[in-house]
Amino acid sequence: MAVTVRHGVNSTNSDTVAGKTVAEVREQVEEVLNVPDSAQVRVNGAPADEEDTITDGSTVEFVKVAGEKGRRA
Repeated sequence: MAVTVRHGVNSTNSDTVAGKTVAEVREQVEEVLNVPDSAQVRVNGAPADEEDTITDGSTVEFVKVAGEKGRRA
């Protein structure tokens, strides 16, 4: 099973992120998916911390808080 990583309309499936922390996943996909530093993260729909470990089959979503425009922090 793969992990789905999303930001906005951009997404990717990866077999290489299971077992990594949210921070490691962010670093791996931030340029490819255009993830801003200010994006909050949700794992399987629930808020997550940067230290949380991703499990196989999870969905990781990087989201902007409502009302934020496309500024990179």
